[in-house]
Amino acid sequence: MSNIIATDVQSQEINSGLIELFQVSLPNGTTLYLHPGLNDSLDEIQFRDKKDPYTVREYLPMPMLIDGLEVSADGAPSRPTLTIANIGALFTSQLGNFKHDDLVGQRVIRRQTFEKYLYGQSGDASPPIELRTQEYIIDRIASETAISVTFEVATPFDLEGIKLPRRVVVGKYCSWQYQGHDKLNTGGCTWNADNSYKFRDGSDNVFSHNAYFDFEDRPLVASTTSFSTYASNTAYTTDNYVTHSGKKWLCIIAGTGNTPTETSAFWKQVFTWTDYSSSTSYSAGTYVRYGGTIWKSAHGGNQDNAPENKDGHWVREEICGKTLQSCKARYGVIPVVKTSANQSPSGRKSTAARLPFGSFPGTVKY
Repeated sequence: MSNIIATDVQSQEINSGLIELFQVSLPNGTTLYLHPGLNDSLDEIQFRDKKDPYTVREYLPMPMLIDGLEVSADGAPSRPTLTIANIGALFTSQLGNFKHDDLVGQRVIRRQTFEKYLYGQSGDASPPIELRTQEYIIDRIASETAISVTFEVATPFDLEGIKLPRRVVVGKYCSWQYQGHDKLNTGGCTWNADNSYKFRDGSDNVFSHNAYFDFEDRPLVASTTSFSTYASNTAYTTDNYVTHSGKKWLCIIAGTGNTPTETSAFWKQVFTWTDYSSSTSYSAGTYVRYGGTIWKSAHGGNQDNAPENKDGHWVREEICGKTLQSCKARYGVIPVVKTSANQSPSGRKSTAARLPFGSFPGTVKY
């Protein structure tokens, strides 16, 4: 950070407005240069590149807000949210052929300076005068509506603490892009993009299955799955699916008399899906399978709108929670019936399953 701008910040009177600038990288290596507006004007503004001061970047106006930047001396690093207006596909049009989901894993750089230090203004200089830049990685799409899209971002290295000798303990969140190896041929997450996996029975026969889980690791199963009505006097096993109080559940700890609730350690809530059909009118909250993943309808009367992240009609529901449990739910999945293809997952997990990559270095000793 320049000593000049540090002096400006500490002065009793600031005679120039504070400007925020955002650089959003795209999967093809290009960068979007955006700013949330200058006073009441939504004109393009120019500022010198940080690495190449002789290159002047033009920042396009885009209503946007980054929130949750609080810094704490202890605990986990903050996970800010970046909200960008998308009325009339305002932001989507800037992405070209990319979708909102393609931005997961991409970098966002936040720059701050005063208006007088912009290119062409009285304080313009080379190198540019600005506050310390902040860099984040887009971790997931937190929400998506008809008027905006909100991304949850994280710092590139979530270091919670360092222990000697040379042991670095990272945060509890996986640093790899979900399904990145299959989708982009990069990264360490090798979970298939269509959520398929192979399971070998005791006779070395191999069967293909699909397993879907939401952000909270709750199973998403086909509507053809058999459910029985919960009875308090029945002894349930980890292969049992039941209905109770208008909801569907999977037993994850065998037992009797443990009523299914969202806080129960014995049960996990599940949701059912059907394959998408353009001729069907879907109500809000309905789950469908499309493009190898699971989507949830964002509104009622949803018909002839193929699920895509960019259109606002659907929200992707099959998404990784980026924790060890999320990893275990997928790589340790066991089908209820091993000798038949396309079976729902059991409440058990394979104790022999190993994570295929080292995205949780702090757990290596275990």
